[in-house]
Amino acid sequence: MPVTASNCDFSRIPAATLWFAILTGTVPVEAQDAGEGMTGFPSTEFADGAKSAAVTVGNVTAGVSQVMRPDIDPSGEIPILNVIVDGNTVLTVPGVGSGFDFVTAQASIAEIDPENAYPEVYFSSYTGGAHCCNVVVIAEEVDGTWRGIPIGEFDGDGNYLEDADGDGLAEIVTVDNRFLYAFDCYACSAAPLTITTLRKGEVFDISADPRYLPAHRDWLAQIESFVDPNEKWKSPGYLAGWVAAKIRANEGADAWQQLSSNWDTDADQGEEVCLTGERLDDCSSKSRAVLKFPERLKLFLEQTGYMF
Repeated sequence: MPVTASNCDFSRIPAATLWFAILTGTVPVEAQDAGEGMTGFPSTEFADGAKSAAVTVGNVTAGVSQVMRPDIDPSGEIPILNVIVDGNTVLTVPGVGSGFDFVTAQASIAEIDPENAYPEVYFSSYTGGAHCCNVVVIAEEVDGTWRGIPIGEFDGDGNYLEDADGDGLAEIVTVDNRFLYAFDCYACSAAPLTITTLRKGEVFDISADPRYLPAHRDWLAQIESFVDPNEKWKSPGYLAGWVAAKIRANEGADAWQQLSSNWDTDADQGEEVCLTGERLDDCSSKSRAVLKFPERLKLFLEQTGYMF
């Protein structure tokens, strides 16, 4: 099936891999009060019509509630996370409002950082919009004090928590949002996985760690399974994400050789880009150049840290 804005359909990809949620912008609004949610870890979300929910693991409880906080969002209710340990509230973290007449948030309890005494609490809340965003915060105990650590804003449904290497520790797994829209329309674009973790309050991108090579290769296989071979070499949005995914799978040289052999450079008129990575409107004339797609992609990969 050709990858185009009108007929791009990735709904067969398992939810754990996240691309379906990211490309469709779907966000669940109903959920059970507690149990193993889509993350595969003990989770809680608002059931239909509910204003609160909670999940407990051991002596740690993650409770979410909908409240009016005009000092944070005067337009309506927002979700609030309360982390409770041994019956005492140790941390309160405000989420973001959706701008709609419903609030969407999720809390999960999982072991992310093994270097402290408690599991971590994962909290995501939805800002509203077709493609963006879920704001993710991890609550963790650092040297005796609970802290809320901002992880980032990501496209998709907020279910980014999974054990990517099977070692019993959870990671935040999504796709690199920088590839979406970078070379083509949103639905025409593929993107490589990004894998993030937390240690003592610090956030680390561990995507290039060899432990996650199987996860990257699985993701690459799924990307490749959803493109018509006859259309593959005509879609810069797909190819950019595919090359980056191949780099993560230690197959970057092969990807570049295939791209160089199959891209129609004669038909490519090129586009103006800023060589420094700035927005084109902010770029000086001496830093501008017209580059064909492979050259633009190589520059983009270098600027975003995908080396091969």
